Amino acid sequence: MKKILFFICLFSFALANAQSKVVTGKVTDDNAVSIGGVSIMEKNTKKGVMTDFDGNYSISVSSENTILVFSYLGMKTFEQTVAGSNQINVTLKEDVSNLDEIVIIGYGTSKRKDVTGSVVSIKVEGSPAALMPTTNALQFLQGTAPGVNIGAISSAGGSPGLLVRGQNSISASNAPLIVLDGVIFDGSLNQIANGDIASIDVLKDASSAAIYGSRSANGVIIITTKRGKTEKPTINLNHYTGIQSWSRIPKMKSGEEFIKWRADNLSLTNVTDLSIENILSTKEYDAYQAGHQMDWLDEISQFAPIQNYQLSISGRTKSTNYYVSGTYLDQKGVLDGDEFTSFNLSSKIENKITDWLSFGLSTRYDSQDYTGFSPDINQATMYTPYSNKWIKGREDIVLDKFPTPSLLVNPYNNFYNDDLDKRWGLRGSGFVKIKVPGIEGLSFKSTYTQSRRVFDNGFFAHERSFVNPDVEDQLNNPQQFLNKTYGSKSNVTYNSWVFDNVLTYDKNFGDHKITALLGYTKDEFIRESVAFSGTDFEKAGSSDLGFYGLNLGNPERKGGSTSITEKRNVGQFARLYYNYKNKYHITGTYRRDGYSAFGEGNKFGEFPGVSVAWTASEEDFIKNNISQINYLKFRVSYGENGNLGISPYETQAGVNNGVTIFGDQTFNTIYQSSLGNKALSWETTTSLNLGLNFSLFNNRISGDIEYYNSKTTDQLLNRRLPPFTGFGEVRTNIGELENKGLEISLKTVNISSEDFKWSSGMTFWYNRNKLISLVGADVDKDGIPDDDIGNRWFIGESLSAIYDFTVNGIVQTEDTDYIATYGAKPGDLKIVDINGKDANGDLTGLPDGKINADDRSIIGDAAPNFRANISNTFNYKNFEFYFDINIVAGGGKDNRYLGSNKRAFLGSSQGNNHVANWVSGREYWMPDNQSNTVPRPNYNNPYGYGFYQSRGFLRLQNVSMAYNFDDSVKKLLRVNEFKVYVTGKNLFTKTDWVGLDPENAGQIASSSPVIRTFTLGLNLSF
Repeated sequence: MKKILFFICLFSFALANAQSKVVTGKVTDDNAVSIGGVSIMEKNTKKGVMTDFDGNYSISVSSENTILVFSYLGMKTFEQTVAGSNQINVTLKEDVSNLDEIVIIGYGTSKRKDVTGSVVSIKVEGSPAALMPTTNALQFLQGTAPGVNIGAISSAGGSPGLLVRGQNSISASNAPLIVLDGVIFDGSLNQIANGDIASIDVLKDASSAAIYGSRSANGVIIITTKRGKTEKPTINLNHYTGIQSWSRIPKMKSGEEFIKWRADNLSLTNVTDLSIENILSTKEYDAYQAGHQMDWLDEISQFAPIQNYQLSISGRTKSTNYYVSGTYLDQKGVLDGDEFTSFNLSSKIENKITDWLSFGLSTRYDSQDYTGFSPDINQATMYTPYSNKWIKGREDIVLDKFPTPSLLVNPYNNFYNDDLDKRWGLRGSGFVKIKVPGIEGLSFKSTYTQSRRVFDNGFFAHERSFVNPDVEDQLNNPQQFLNKTYGSKSNVTYNSWVFDNVLTYDKNFGDHKITALLGYTKDEFIRESVAFSGTDFEKAGSSDLGFYGLNLGNPERKGGSTSITEKRNVGQFARLYYNYKNKYHITGTYRRDGYSAFGEGNKFGEFPGVSVAWTASEEDFIKNNISQINYLKFRVSYGENGNLGISPYETQAGVNNGVTIFGDQTFNTIYQSSLGNKALSWETTTSLNLGLNFSLFNNRISGDIEYYNSKTTDQLLNRRLPPFTGFGEVRTNIGELENKGLEISLKTVNISSEDFKWSSGMTFWYNRNKLISLVGADVDKDGIPDDDIGNRWFIGESLSAIYDFTVNGIVQTEDTDYIATYGAKPGDLKIVDINGKDANGDLTGLPDGKINADDRSIIGDAAPNFRANISNTFNYKNFEFYFDINIVAGGGKDNRYLGSNKRAFLGSSQGNNHVANWVSGREYWMPDNQSNTVPRPNYNNPYGYGFYQSRGFLRLQNVSMAYNFDDSVKKLLRVNEFKVYVTGKNLFTKTDWVGLDPENAGQIASSSPVIRTFTLGLNLSF
């Protein structure tokens, strides 16, 4: 009997082992990069494992028929039957539809398929955009987020312009709210190291942004930083180095072309002696004789390297997630002296203490140094080529300031002065999260964040700044100008804190899903400044200490000031989301905000929002009949947002100080300088949004379409007052502005094979705004509310409408009737007489034989016709190639995207055409060569015409090529990831704009150059 039992047990053990087996393998992505943290489950069981840092796994399965399910966020779930295999290697494909992708929606998260508002998400981490040499986080959104307009950067450490869905406010701020890791962020995005950013979400419509109430009228940009991903600690090093140059650089006249330009200028003023000796000044003639010329735009440029180093350590365990990084950026701009360095340290840790209690801490330190002067680009473009930078014999010590007897000044005129511009900040944040025991889905999170930021600025003009180097006595004795030296030093400190408390309930009840949120938030912002100034250091005998010796200045000419500004906000908010069968969705949002700057009775405002969505692709009639549709959702949202719009104390009457004399004594006085208005309140934007999300043909084509219409009322404007009040204007809530637009984004997977993948992206959007009403005044009694011509605000027109004269070319010598009628000269602008006044002073719309202000009309618009971006990504084995083309178009029936470009048509805007240089190759009117485009060289533009050109352009904006080394190389080097890459930014621009860059309306002499960048980089993980 015992033997029988023994054989039965032995047979059972053998049978069990025959049914159970161990399967091993590795999980990678399309680029053969190992994926850690992939979930591998035995289907229909709770048995599973996760891949380690290197993507390896080992799992014991129950039978040969076991199906393994591989899943990872952002990737398509993959199933594989064991079927006798002991090793199964899997390549996970990116989930193009990304419907389960987590989206940050304000005080919480949501799956993309559950979003009911207009939210655009940009994945930065691991994308081609992460390789680009971006110095500001907003550059990740440039062209990729429809409805979000990002401008160009034209200096080291510069910040681009930012506008979401057009201009909602006429005169208050149009900046969107920035949220960093779930907490409102009042700093500059240059404080955030781009390598720390994982994703950026933009809340565009009123419903999704309403959760932020009075600060969200201009949209909300939510930045989420990186977290640990793998159980094994990961050390990541990312470095790139590169060079920068002008994206477009104009060529100025030189040699015989410059001499002819100077001679033509003089000939038009009846100068008859046009010999070279008379055309050029003494210094210019000496340089001419010596064969010496200067290319001043080249002279004021510098070798412009950029280098970035980032080192991070991250990881996670079952209870802890951590991420620590340090970043150093050193950038030189293309203009001499334009330098920027920044240093960032960040750390974050989250720990799950028990099943119901967790906490997190994060700190962030940043510093930036902008110290330095750049040469005056205006003077550099006007400066004569026959000149010298330094006085002969005193090179690198004494500037040759004045190449001509008047008007032109050496571009390096700040060479002798001191500058200081340093900034640093510290931000700490901590949270505690409690999952309420006994109530599944109920949690409470309390977060406190405190920030401190310091600006340290200084300036000093030394005595050599006032020396005329052509006067020997001044050159040898600069100390005689110590009485003119002056300087200043200031220190500004910003302290702020934010306290958020959020109660969340998230629960599924069969086919029903409910997410409810209640919250309370409070914040405070304090600005303190201390500033000192000093002038006249003659008695000190020296100015060597600069702004650190202001106390040595003339006691009667020293100054000092201190100030403090405080403001506070408080808010209560709620959000309720309901979902039935993943088909029908509704979200309701409410926020009540209070702002300390408003007067009593107007401190609080209420901002509701609601959105509904129908996922039509979940309906059986689509599921069962239209296989080409993978996902289709229709959305409608409506809501209100606010704009604080005013500074602290602006509702109160302003006071100022002055001086008066009684008899022979001087007295200080205080007087009221402005009227207060305690009735001031929020600007309110009410918006309707219609949206469509789709994914077709097995997710090969996906996209979004959005249409919006918003109206902003109670605009915060300055209203003019009658003179008898003693005040010129008062701030008030009045006026209405409308914005509407269309946004389209499209993604396609064109080719997808084992070794080769080609995907594309396209975005297109436009915005139209219209001024609905202003102050409602009808001074001219014509029954129509008056426009504000002084501010160029016209009811029924765009805020960016261009109001100027209509020009019909250039007056030619044969235009005798025009010359006789309007008193013009050949070579002048031929301005069209379109209007006049009758005996009652009313405009007739008919010519009156005069050119004056009545002949102005709306001739175009400064806003673009539309914006678009086209991107392509190619993956071949371990190679990845990416490029995108950015398009900003003008034209259309409203003649859109015009920019004033006077220096492309006028030799100078300062009345010094007879000595100033000008752009090379540009035709201009002369009696023997009568241009019909550009006026005569000495035309002084008496009517102040803007000389407009289209700013439309097409730009090859970003290009990158990356190579991921295969496992054999990584194993040899003992690294987990090894990638090298090259990138280019702003490589090519096609435009009709004359001058610098059209994106920032870069005029010759008055704008800084947009930067072109080439970099080489590597990414290593250990």
